[in-house]
Amino acid sequence: LLSQGRLAFEQGDLARAEQLFRAHLKSFPSSAEAFSNLAAVHARRGQFAEAVPLYSQALKANPKLVPIHFNAAIALSQLKRFSEAAAHLRLFLRSYPNEARAHQLLGLCLMESGDPRAALESLNRSYQLNPNDGSILYALAYTNARAGNDAQAAEILARLDDNPTQASLIEGMIQYRRGMWAEAKQLFQKVVDSDPSFQPAVAALGRLELLERNDARAIQLLESAVNLNPADAESTYQLGVLYDRNGRTAEALPLLRRALSLRANYADPHYQIGRILLRQNQPAEAIRELETARRLLPDQEAIRLALGRAYQALGRQAEAKAEFEEVRRLKARVIERDRLRVESDSLMKADQDQPGQGP
Repeated sequence: LLSQGRLAFEQGDLARAEQLFRAHLKSFPSSAEAFSNLAAVHARRGQFAEAVPLYSQALKANPKLVPIHFNAAIALSQLKRFSEAAAHLRLFLRSYPNEARAHQLLGLCLMESGDPRAALESLNRSYQLNPNDGSILYALAYTNARAGNDAQAAEILARLDDNPTQASLIEGMIQYRRGMWAEAKQLFQKVVDSDPSFQPAVAALGRLELLERNDARAIQLLESAVNLNPADAESTYQLGVLYDRNGRTAEALPLLRRALSLRANYADPHYQIGRILLRQNQPAEAIRELETARRLLPDQEAIRLALGRAYQALGRQAEAKAEFEEVRRLKARVIERDRLRVESDSLMKADQDQPGQGP
């Protein structure tokens, strides 16, 4: 029945294939192959919500069928469940480390989840494995821009001219990273005017409005961005921050917690939740969040300061003192780094001002 079902599937007779795979499962209810093939039928129909649990049953029946992880990841990414898809892809890549498509899909999932630096590693690996795949270049350019690698993004962008919408988005990201907010906003707005459902541009425009403290407009845009892509951890987090800043704390907390479920090792939501709990006179609960944030970002002054205040609120004076001392140390390090930079710049300028030596 399995072989007949596979033949029907290859011939495009999905109804017959489904019938045969289900018949096989009646006789062999633990058949991983039948579960996987039945999932593939649903995926071919675009029924990804039905396919995912069948892939899970296949893996439960036989965890050694590693390629199923890749198929499950495709279905999950179609459902915008990017963090779950990424987990399957990482398992797949342990056995198939040179599979370019898996690296590319992992990079795209991480990018959609708002983790551009991790995405960049996967996308670069995919491009190294398959440099003839031009489809990855836009993702590479966009992710480089999001990660702050302006020069690399611009270099890739110069090679691309067949998609003006994507090009405007990437150019806007480059301008944004360079601090040219007015120019970036104009480019993002151009993309949104052209396609209001283009989520990366909507989210980018929302972040700019947030930075400029145009909260009402930022909330509108980030709400739209989260509706367009519920798996965007960064936009979810930023919307939570905006809600809290505008007196909507009860709505903010679920968003901040959701951001944590969308992206692993995300310190910022832990910090914001900790601040809210501390403000609500829940220092013990705040400490749990802030200690997690400190573990993830040990050199962040704001986290150490908030944690010190939480310790202080519970009378844990020695721990509070240690955090406040660390804040002072971090501030001093920043001041010293800035001083050295100024001295270095002055020396370079002095060297440039020296008269040239004759032959």
